[in-house]
Amino acid sequence: MRKLKGKVITVAILCALVLVLAANTFPARAAITNWNWIGAITKGGIDDFYGEPIIAYEENTTAVFVISVYNDYAFADQINVSAVKVDFDWGQNYTSAECNLTNPFVIPQGQSHLFTITFTVPSVLVASNYVLHGYTAYVEQVNSTSAPQQLVLPTWTQSGTGFAVFSSDQADAFTYREQINAYPSTTTIGGLPFLTAQARELIVQSSAAKTLADNYYIQGDFSDAKQYYGKSLNYLQDAFSNETQQWTSIENSLTNLINDGGNLLMFQGYAWLLFGFGFLLMGIGVLIYLARKRVQFRTEMPAPTTNQKP
Repeated sequence: MRKLKGKVITVAILCALVLVLAANTFPARAAITNWNWIGAITKGGIDDFYGEPIIAYEENTTAVFVISVYNDYAFADQINVSAVKVDFDWGQNYTSAECNLTNPFVIPQGQSHLFTITFTVPSVLVASNYVLHGYTAYVEQVNSTSAPQQLVLPTWTQSGTGFAVFSSDQADAFTYREQINAYPSTTTIGGLPFLTAQARELIVQSSAAKTLADNYYIQGDFSDAKQYYGKSLNYLQDAFSNETQQWTSIENSLTNLINDGGNLLMFQGYAWLLFGFGFLLMGIGVLIYLARKRVQFRTEMPAPTTNQKP
């Protein structure tokens, strides 16, 4: 009996030690539940030059990275986030201004907070536009909101790929191509076919220029790609503008024809109204005339004679 009690006590002590060690080893955890890039030129689409989905910003512009941090630790009332940062493979990292080591951000148990990291995208001389870049998000914590503070390990991390830094010419070329692709069709306007030979010629020139631009873009010649995408867009805009003017002229002619026809019909309607009113007056006049003739006939008619026998 004593041996059984001793075993129970030993097991209880071991369980308590395990719990204490676990609590001291991992006093709090933070989970990166989601993130997003704000203000990117493109996000998630497959680019013809890189051949895979990208998140792209133009060099020397502002990028905004938002990251959601969730306190998923069941045995801590709060976590004290001392740093939220993103580190890139070109050797630079950028940190959220919402927290630091001496002023951590407190997230209660079961709640999350959205941190924002704003930074200037470097030039392509620092972060090449010929390759895609990887990045890692970090969430660091401390054990207290006041000194002395100790960094809590491990740091929570998540990594991403596909970050592209566009050169100025590359960004312009990409934007021109998006505008070209936004046109609904290169053979019709509003569902109606192109009427003029000039517009059809401009469409052919636009298509040829875009083909050249696509080839230059895939090759990484972004300067020539920008030039020919710009030409293609100009030809396309001129074609639609020309057709719009032609269809506007046709619509105006049809409108004038309809208006003229309506005026003619209105004039004819008035004419028939007057004509009918004239016939009505004539009919009334005939009736009055016949009535008067009847009265006059009765007045002038001799009285009937009475035949008397002798």
